[in-house]
This record gives sequence, C-alpha cells and structure tokens, in this order.
Amino acid sequence: MLNKEPHYSPEIEVEPLSPYHIPEVAQLYEEVFGDHFLGHMGQRFLRPFCAQFMNSPTNYGYVAKNKGRIVGFVFGTINRRPFSQFYRQNFWKLVALVLLRYARDDYVRKHLRNRMNYVSEALKSLFCLPAKELQISPERSLFAPARILAIGVAPNVRGLGIANQLTGHFCSQMKQEGFKKVGLSTLPWNERAIRFYKKDGWIVEESNDSSVSFLRSIG
Repeated sequence: MLNKEPHYSPEIEVEPLSPYHIPEVAQLYEEVFGDHFLGHMGQRFLRPFCAQFMNSPTNYGYVAKNKGRIVGFVFGTINRRPFSQFYRQNFWKLVALVLLRYARDDYVRKHLRNRMNYVSEALKSLFCLPAKELQISPERSLFAPARILAIGVAPNVRGLGIANQLTGHFCSQMKQEGFKKVGLSTLPWNERAIRFYKKDGWIVEESNDSSVSFLRSIG
C-alpha cells in the first residue's frame, strides 16, 4: 500500500525530455550526482548520455519544470540493455572522453575499476542486436519489470514532492503500456534515496553490499 500522497507544488509541470532540455538536464545531472561516477564524466559525456532517453522506443526521459526552469528529471527503460545503442553509436568518442577524465580526475581513476562491467557492456554493444530487439514486451512485464535508472531533483527545491511526481509520471506511462511492475536500485550508502523510495511506496526486493533493489506493482 502506498503512503499518503505528498504535497505537490502547483507550479511544477512534468513533460517529456526534448532536445532543448538536454544542456540544462546534463548540468543538473552533474550537480545532483556529483558524488557518483557519471557525475565526474563532464558535460561532453553527459549530454549524449542524457539524450539517449529522448525519442527512443525503449528509453524514457521526463523533466519537472518550475516557471520554465528544469528542477528535476527521471530516466527509465523497458530494455534489458538500455545503454547498448548509446555505446554503439558513441563508442570511440566515449573511449576518448573516459581516457581524458581518467587523466584529469582522481575520482574517475579511483573508481574506474568498479565500472568494468560497463566497459564490458560497451564492448559487447559493438556486436549485439539492435536495441529494438532487446525490448521487453508487455507480455513479459509481470516477470521483467520496467526500470527507473535515475532520478534527480535540484537541491534547492527538494521536499516539494517533485521526485514523487516524476516517479508517478513514469509509472503511469508504464501502466498505460501494459507493464505490471517497475523496478529501480540505489547504492546501499545512499540513505536519503532509500528513505525516499520506502516513503514513496517502493518495496525492497533485494539488498547486498553493492546495491538495494526496489519494486513497485502498478497493475
């Protein structure tokens, strides 16, 4: 059962991610995830990364706006390998950007080893099937849920229910497309995110030293 619906600001509007949103969303991503690996990858990496959630048959992106300014975003997918097309289309550019950040950023050097599974996934993307062939069909949605990959809200507007609106918008879209469940995960040390997900009605599915996974039934 979901908790009591939080207070929503009437000035917040949620709309699909579009091309003119990308620079602002990429800047917000860097601000919100400054203590995460991708938050250290710079704008030349983050802009194409954010753009993959726009006009895609398997990836979804939405922004929350307050008086015309983007104050939050959510990225989600119905693809088992949501980044394959991104890696395939930008492979050599990404290699150059990662090497550049590795040379300049101590955080990237320290944590790159923990991201080797993404390096492996990028290599596989050069030879894998197109993204549309990896799409999860609604018929399988009971067992293979859609997933939220990232939620970000500007620090100065937290507590207004923006994250709830973003997750609710994504879940509503997935329900319309026939999915029964939505999943997401976070790092075990991210206590703020864990508290939010539990309050927002997400149920812990699995927890280990590297991640905490949540699930929400939307059928």
